[in-house]
Amino acid sequence: MELVWKALSDKTRRKILDLLREKEKTTGELCRHFKKLTRYAVMKHLNILYNADLIIIKREGKNRWNYINPLPIQEIYERWVKKYEAGWSSYLINFKNNMEKNQMEKIKFQVAVRIDKPIAEVFRAFTDKETISKYFVSAASAPIKAVGDKITWSWGEHKAEIVITEFEENKRVAFTWPGYKVDYDVHALFIFEEVDGKTRVSVTEEGWKDDEAGINSSLMNNAGWKEMLLGMKAWVMYNVDLRK
Repeated sequence: MELVWKALSDKTRRKILDLLREKEKTTGELCRHFKKLTRYAVMKHLNILYNADLIIIKREGKNRWNYINPLPIQEIYERWVKKYEAGWSSYLINFKNNMEKNQMEKIKFQVAVRIDKPIAEVFRAFTDKETISKYFVSAASAPIKAVGDKITWSWGEHKAEIVITEFEENKRVAFTWPGYKVDYDVHALFIFEEVDGKTRVSVTEEGWKDDEAGINSSLMNNAGWKEMLLGMKAWVMYNVDLRK
């Protein structure tokens, strides 16, 4: 959490987050908003934000795309603000408004969390059917082991089948599964990275149609994956089930 406070203490970095809150941007696009700073200086600010998990970086060809990651700020909210608020309503409204404003663009989101445990342990917490039931699902029909696996996740009476499309031990898992209250599947990608001896888990999900039902579905999944990552962190680090 100290890295988050340090990152947020600088007005330039807060401005970068404000810009990324509006829409993901390449590093070059961000540099154009800071004419008094060199590209190197902007990159230093971005690296501080990245090390604090406040942004997610995705490289596509020569471009480096930067996305805001709301999870660390959500942790601050949960710890110091939540009891004074009515829940997540204001965040969800803003998220929906942003999705509606960009309806013509492809709907997708990314969230990430850093967990102070070895990557193998964190990866196992997601792929092992017994462990994932400790913080996310109520039951999983099988562990995640290979491409082509079909696994049923259960939350009480509600069930969903995931089909594994990518699997690389201790590195990545991708799958398709039914979108929330829509009649088609969406695609989720989990990436596990070692950063300074800790594990960074990021989730990217996409595949919704650009309509009201797609926006509402992505909204609910975004909130669900945020809860899942925070639940994973609490269980792996402290053996605490946040659902109780």
